[in-house]
Amino acid sequence: MVASRARRVVVVIALVSAMAIPTKAVRSEDDVYQHGAVAADHALASEVGVEILKQGGNVVDAAAAVGFALSVLRPASSGIGGGGFMLIWDAKEQRCIVLDYRERAPLRATAEMFAVGQVENLPHSSVRGPLAAAVPGHVAGLCHAVEKFGRLPIVDVLAPAIRLARDGVPADTHYVNTLKSASKTWSKWPKDFRQKFSAFHGSYLRGSKPIKVGDTVTSPQLPALEQIAVHGAAGFYSGPVAESLLELNRHNGGLFTAEDFRDMQPVRREPLKLSYHGYDVLTMPPPSSGGIAMLTTLQILEELDAKLPSSSEAESAHRLTEAFKHAFADRAEFLGDADFAEVPVSKLISREHARELASRIDLKHTQPTKSYGRFAPVNDSGTTHFSVIDADGNAVACTETVNTEYGSWIVEPKFGILLNNEMDDFAAVPGQPNAFGLIQSSANAIAPRKKPLSSMTPTILVKDGKAVFALGAAGGPRIITATTQVLLNLIHRNQTPAAAVQAPRLHHQWLPDVLDLEPRLHRDLREPLTALGHKTQERNGNAVTQAVSRRPDGLRAGSDARKGGRPAGW
Repeated sequence: MVASRARRVVVVIALVSAMAIPTKAVRSEDDVYQHGAVAADHALASEVGVEILKQGGNVVDAAAAVGFALSVLRPASSGIGGGGFMLIWDAKEQRCIVLDYRERAPLRATAEMFAVGQVENLPHSSVRGPLAAAVPGHVAGLCHAVEKFGRLPIVDVLAPAIRLARDGVPADTHYVNTLKSASKTWSKWPKDFRQKFSAFHGSYLRGSKPIKVGDTVTSPQLPALEQIAVHGAAGFYSGPVAESLLELNRHNGGLFTAEDFRDMQPVRREPLKLSYHGYDVLTMPPPSSGGIAMLTTLQILEELDAKLPSSSEAESAHRLTEAFKHAFADRAEFLGDADFAEVPVSKLISREHARELASRIDLKHTQPTKSYGRFAPVNDSGTTHFSVIDADGNAVACTETVNTEYGSWIVEPKFGILLNNEMDDFAAVPGQPNAFGLIQSSANAIAPRKKPLSSMTPTILVKDGKAVFALGAAGGPRIITATTQVLLNLIHRNQTPAAAVQAPRLHHQWLPDVLDLEPRLHRDLREPLTALGHKTQERNGNAVTQAVSRRPDGLRAGSDARKGGRPAGW
């Protein structure tokens, strides 16, 4: 029995090594902190988290401060007009708190609201425009987290974001590139269509004025952040901010009502849990699909490794790819908001189900698309993730989004609120592809107050009652595959967070039937994987990950260079 167990560990390490080739990291792997560590996709956001910890805030205060700061620093990815998921590990209370503040469909939303065909060469109304916006949950979630689980008053938590919005920050490469890309798209639209996005163009796109790295950028969100600092969540969902948002909706044909805002509260959920190689893996349940898909994948790999060791890097990559394909096929067919649809969570994350899926995998060749499932997944790419950990074993893993880059492109001009386009994460037109060419099941159909399916996968690993790792990713369906591979790197190769998040990755989401390989993997594995039947392509930037760890010698943090992040600690 002991020999068998040892053999399995060796096999798993061999599997993971194929996916975990370290490259040069933004920060040294030797940076070790003794009090707290933060990893975000912007250096100033990580520093904000440390600033709050030094002021006596806990990991929840730090995470909320980072979330509000990223609303200023990464408006294309997340912000007060969006929503998210937060996992908190409280070492003293020995509990995992799961906050779901994902956006909700407005009360006036209907399943057929996007049935009218789109105009050629223009985005669908579920992607850009007032109908694309779901009711934002970001402010409700972060304010609730601070009030219930933090130490500091909300005004102190908002102070860094307000400072950044007011004083301005130097534009970095990612900011400049996203702005230029959006401006280019804007310039191709007809003049009458552009008019409905004039507030977005004048504020976030800076009127398409040239911008270069290092230019100082202020945020139009400053008035809204000041309201939240004084009044908490009420500063967003009632009073002048809410009135302005409702007036905007009345003017431009949006669906928000005062009741939508009154009803917006975060939902407490139970985490998904898996005992895995001595760790308790805690991750997000529906309406996230990420946790289920990741736990399914991990168990499929265990089943395959128990039967036959992997003999090559290409074979390891093949196994991981096949596991992902089955997990994504399940995701597409069964998953949605479990408050509205019957989602067989227990079955999908069971060992029996993983064993059955593993039995269907051919170790010598990939299979036809129809062998996996029936529906395709959604894509949420305008996303950010951050992780916080302290020396006492408390941690936060938080993923937030406005859906695609810059969300709906609808901006409330007085308070600078950029609204999400989360409605397109539903099966927006039943039976028809959405803006990403994706067809989904009725479990993810639009309904009033329902939350759209997500790929976000915030995850915390606990051992002996204390958090050891907190991690997650941004990048649509690639969130799931990236988070899974970083987790494998951390556990089986004992990599530091810096090495784990920088390692080259692969991605397959079942449909489209293409295996994305980052450059090093494409160079080394393209030919053997093609021989196994995979359709491969080279792709840079398979998601953006952030991870932190707690080891006996201290705390470490790794921010993914794919988006220019940098961690911080003390």
